[in-house]
Amino acid sequence: MSDSMVRRWCRQFESGRDNVHDDKRSGRPSVVTPDLVQQIEVKIRENRRFTIMDLAEFFPNVSRKIVHRID
Repeated sequence: MSDSMVRRWCRQFESGRDNVHDDKRSGRPSVVTPDLVQQIEVKIRENRRFTIMDLAEFFPNVSRKIVHRID
C-alpha cells in the first residue's frame, strides 16, 4: 500500500470512519448469477462432452472466459 493511501485512510478514520471494508462502488454488474450457473450446469448434465465453445454458443451474452470460469 502506498504512503498516500495510508494517509488517506488515516484522514478518513480521524474524521469518523469506523469501517475497515471498502465502500460499495457503482459499476458493471456481474453477469454471473445463480440462475446462469444453474443453466450451465443443466446443459453440462445433458451432454458431458460439451466444450467451452459449445456452451458459449448456448449463452451468447456471456463470454467464453466467463463460461470457463463457471464450468
